[in-house]
Amino acid sequence: MVIDCFNALDDEELSKEERIFSSLIIFFEDINSLEDVLQLTDLEDVYKEMIRFFNCGDTKEQGLDTNFKVMDWEYDSSIICAAINKVAGKEIRAIEYMHWWTFMGYYLEVGESLFSTVVRIRYKTAKHEKLEDYEKKFRNNNPHYFNFDMRTTEQRVADEEIRSLWNAV
Repeated sequence: MVIDCFNALDDEELSKEERIFSSLIIFFEDINSLEDVLQLTDLEDVYKEMIRFFNCGDTKEQGLDTNFKVMDWEYDSSIICAAINKVAGKEIRAIEYMHWWTFMGYYLEVGESLFSTVVRIRYKTAKHEKLEDYEKKFRNNNPHYFNFDMRTTEQRVADEEIRSLWNAV
């Protein structure tokens, strides 16, 4: 499982290194500035520890081998919360404190829901798999769930580079 902890940051404005540094400053209480980050002698280990926490103890940085996004924490927040509320049996946004691993436990147990339907259709669309008739109908009747950029940051950068080369000709 991969948690892309950098989605909340604007991929267009920050480099990968800047996103990593920013996330370390946000995540760790003892790291308050870029200077603090640059003074770390074990920067790679600190980064891996943050990823391990986001991945609920799993040390892998990468999950499914895909080159597209099928969900976005910000874009899909309302349908993610609804699905998690169903699993948790309560309104999670009303809870004062919930450990990240508890939240992810609920997230991983999301079964049949609007969220899982949307993700499944996005996945099939991105993989150019045939949609069932009911899936086509759902997508056509609910275009607002399918109007976000499914490309990864790397794809967007590559597309922009190609576009700039094309425009230079």
